[in-house]
Amino acid sequence: MRPSRKRSRAADDDQVGTRAGPFAPVLGGYRQCLARPLADQFFGADGAHRVRLDGTMHHIWHRHVWLRPLFSLLARFDILFPESGCDVPASMTIARVDEGATWRRTFAFVKSRRFDATMRYLPQSGLVERIGPRGLIEVPWRLRVLAGDAIEITTGRLRMRAGRLRLPIPGVFQVAVKAIERAVSENISVDLVVSHRFLGAIFGYDGTFAVRREALNAKGPNRSEGVSLQRYRPWFYAAAAYNLAWGLVVIVWPVSFFRLIGMPLANEIASWQAFGMMVLVYAPAYWWVARDPMRHRHLVVIALLGKLLGPLGFLWALHGHTLPLLFGLTILTNDCLWWPAFTTFLIRAARGSGGWRALLAGR
Repeated sequence: MRPSRKRSRAADDDQVGTRAGPFAPVLGGYRQCLARPLADQFFGADGAHRVRLDGTMHHIWHRHVWLRPLFSLLARFDILFPESGCDVPASMTIARVDEGATWRRTFAFVKSRRFDATMRYLPQSGLVERIGPRGLIEVPWRLRVLAGDAIEITTGRLRMRAGRLRLPIPGVFQVAVKAIERAVSENISVDLVVSHRFLGAIFGYDGTFAVRREALNAKGPNRSEGVSLQRYRPWFYAAAAYNLAWGLVVIVWPVSFFRLIGMPLANEIASWQAFGMMVLVYAPAYWWVARDPMRHRHLVVIALLGKLLGPLGFLWALHGHTLPLLFGLTILTNDCLWWPAFTTFLIRAARGSGGWRALLAGR
């Protein structure tokens, strides 16, 4: 419900912008039925907490090369940016301020880009996003709950703010934004498109983000955990390539390793080839983790467990004299080589998930 018109504008602003939050008048009735990541995003920031979204933009795109100078100009005011790409680390911090909530988006290109905004609910015009220098441009928001795990965001006509005045922006400069946010497990996926009435779709991105609520007095890292996990991507791409190559060699040339170490051929070549298939199926899992480390971090728990059990099995076989010591060469390259990177990755992933219990619970 909208606040009563009988109240003063200052009282209305204080009620909905400071205590209840800018999204309460629009989404307050859905708060209990929204999936947790969406509820945290829109209602989690208060006087004592902020909300962090850390993850990856899978695809950022533009249309019309001749618009690049315009996007470069907008980047100077932290509105949009001229870069495009795939698997771009990104983060957003949501914090409450007196006039509503700030949304500070960061995109980790070679040159870091910002896309900042302030959200505010105004009784006379509804929910608005203010962007540009001093919030010069106002973008009216329309929120529609599609389901408990999905919200549609569309925008109205852009206006320029000059004190209490709202000046219409000429139609030729108007753009429309449509975004769909979905809760997927404990993450949020977002798909956004900016369109112009004459040029069509000119800008867009889609990505996946882990959501966490943290105390304002918590010491935040210089870069988000979602972004910091990106440094491990080369390790997982290498693991994917290694498992693919090693598995194919064992399947196609099963006796090659035994000849290399001078070990008599195994009686059950088929079992050895089956082991090669088990190693091979890890390749796509590592590739998924490399593509989006935060989203697929739980796969690394399984991978590290396997890399711990493998050496234990070898030590048992060595003790029972069923495998020679030289067979341990494959344990070194298949398992031990990856321990440091996988372990430190999981330590950081646990921090970004809210602790080991949350990570192991699949959250």
